[in-house]
Order: sequence, then structure tokens, then C-alpha cells
Amino acid sequence: MSTDTTPKTQPTTVYERYLHTRELLALQKAPGERLHPDELAFQVVHQTFELWWKLTGELFTRAMDDLAAGEFLGAARLIRRAVDAQHVVMAALRQLEFVAPVDFLEIRKGLEDGSGGESPGWRMILRQAPRLWDAFEGAVAKAGTTVNGVYADPAAHLALYECAEALTDFDEIFHLFRAQHLKLAQRHVGLKSTGTGGMPMEALERTLHDLLWPALWNARDNLVNAAIDAGASYGKATPGRS
Repeated sequence: MSTDTTPKTQPTTVYERYLHTRELLALQKAPGERLHPDELAFQVVHQTFELWWKLTGELFTRAMDDLAAGEFLGAARLIRRAVDAQHVVMAALRQLEFVAPVDFLEIRKGLEDGSGGESPGWRMILRQAPRLWDAFEGAVAKAGTTVNGVYADPAAHLALYECAEALTDFDEIFHLFRAQHLKLAQRHVGLKSTGTGGMPMEALERTLHDLLWPALWNARDNLVNAAIDAGASYGKATPGRS
């Protein structure tokens, strides 16, 4: 019995026409073309990533426009929407934990030497992150302060502080996605093997030290150091950059 659920007729409802469901549901391999039944889950999960990362890019662009216009609370709201989009991505990733390691090796044959690092959505976020930071720093400078100044006195720069915290939330969830992706790769191919694209697990693990916006985390170190200089008794942090 065929399990192909791809529509074979032209869409007949407004819903189908508006969402292009016929084209959308034809973007995955048909049952007879799959190397393993769970290849459908593999494709759907990663296609889901690309859609949510496309939205993330749009939200970043709008946030940059708001920052340039001085609409800091609007920018913060857009960045937080981008954060929530990453939670959807991470929830989708968990679906692949149900794929047995031996089955993943079958699916992996279809990917050949491709890897998630080739994802256009992933690369777009990495390209846009510096531009978003430049827009934020420009807004901070226009307000006559610094990132450290925003964190030293949030009440005096409340809207910029909300932006900074939204950016911190995104940096954090992006880091957590890297960690979840690493654990999934280890779950499928072990601790000492190579991931898709030939990247050793050790190299993939080193990416966990990468941050999109280090100055946001350095600001916390600087607050600790300032408190110590003022007489606090807890341990001194490594000096951060402004």
C-alpha cells in the first residue's frame, strides 16, 4: 500500500493555494526514493530550520531598521521574536533523536559529504549578526553611552537595555542550539567519529566557545570587577572589553 501523501491534484481551496501546499509537500522524497523511512523526518526537520531561519533574517533586518530609527523597544520585540523562533527550531531538532544510530547511517548516505554548515539560513544568521551588532552599537553611541554604561545603569537606558537583553537571549539560544546539535551528532555517530561534512567531533565541540556578541558577556565581567573595586569580596573576573 502506498504511503505517499503528496497531493496529486491541483489545490482546490483558498488555504491550499495561499500556502502552496502542493509544492510544499512535494519538496520531500517520495517513499520509493528514500534510503530509510525516517529520511522524511530528516528532510522535514531541516527544511523547517530553513523556513524559521528565513524568518529570523527578516526579523533581524526589521530590528536594524528600528534601531536606526531610534525605535529601541520595537527592535527588542523583534529580536525576542527571533529568539522564540529558535525555540521552535530546537523542538524540531529533537525529532531526530528518535532516529536509531544505525538508521541515521543509512540516511547519511544521501547527504554524501554535505553538512549543516552549508545551510543558507545558518550562514545568513552568521552574516547578519555583525550588522545587527553594528546597528545596536551605533544606537548606543548615539545615546551617549557604551554597552558597559547600559549595563551599569539599566534604568537610565531602559529601552537600550531591553535590546541588549534581547540580543543576549538570542546569543544564548544560538549557543544552546549548537550544543544540542553537537549532542545529536554524538548520539548518532559517537564521540570520536566525524560529523556530516567530515568535521571531527573535537572541532565541532570547539564551536561551543563561539559567541555572536562577546561584548554582552564582557559587560557582566566588567560589572563584577567594578563591584570588587568598590569593595565587594567575591572573586575577581578576567577583565573584559568594552
